[in-house]
Amino acid sequence: MAALVAVIMRTRERTALLDRAVASVCAQTFTGWQLVVVNDGGDGAAVEAVLGRHSAALTGRVTVVHNDVPRGRAAALNQGVKASSSDLLAVHDDDDTWHPEFLQRTVAHLNATADTAVAVRTDIVWEHIEGGRVTELGREIFCPDVRAFTLSDMLLHNRTVPISVLYRRAVHAEVGWYREDLPVTEDWELLLRLAMTEHTLGFIDGQALAFWHQRRAATGTLANSIIACGAAHQDMDALVRDQALRDYAREHGLGELLYLTRYIRHENDRLRDVQRETNRLLVELEAAISDASLVRLARRRYRRLKKRLRAS
Repeated sequence: MAALVAVIMRTRERTALLDRAVASVCAQTFTGWQLVVVNDGGDGAAVEAVLGRHSAALTGRVTVVHNDVPRGRAAALNQGVKASSSDLLAVHDDDDTWHPEFLQRTVAHLNATADTAVAVRTDIVWEHIEGGRVTELGREIFCPDVRAFTLSDMLLHNRTVPISVLYRRAVHAEVGWYREDLPVTEDWELLLRLAMTEHTLGFIDGQALAFWHQRRAATGTLANSIIACGAAHQDMDALVRDQALRDYAREHGLGELLYLTRYIRHENDRLRDVQRETNRLLVELEAAISDASLVRLARRRYRRLKKRLRAS
């Protein structure tokens, strides 16, 4: 029977993390999955060696695509999707992990609803790598204020990272592929297109079922793109927003945009004025408190001196 879920895993030259990610997939309580590993220009033998260590769980359910040279994050994702044939898709980056019930609970949600995609509560896992050893430093909830998978949330920034989402393959037939001209933010841009449709998007709150691993000090292939490629993320964020703004302006004109820009600037100026006035009042209050304290101190010393003089 064909797998119900295709798990797309991009990787390049970080076999220690890849080994952990593959183990995360193999540990799923839901077993109807197919793993597609896209080795994007890395050492093919090293990737095959990692997969060989999990051969008992992967036999008959793993597909490997080796690129001689790196093609990029989005291209690797598109390769992985096209190399699979499942009804449902999940992107499992090679440095992230899942709770063992991630697939069981997300598949059950999509089977029970008409939602096109579902995201889950996610934890950020802070870690450090030294000498091939991974040490966990701490955890925190990613975007704890998120309670739904909505366009309004996605407009702020990507609040449903790849490791937290399961979606239907039909998404690509309707909104297209991951944009290969974007070196980063390709997942956010695709989710924006999806969130603009009439499809409903689900969210499973409560216990974290996905774990987004991050390493502040890592460099090279061991680094997270969100940290090591921070400038690129900012640039692509601005590019996506500017393209959308131009599309809107061509259809609706500049009138509303010009008004909103001036209004926001006016409100920011007003808030700065309020802040300056608040700071001035705080300085005056601190000075008054200081003066009052000096008066009280002088009175106390005068009373003590008066008592001594009377006693003498």
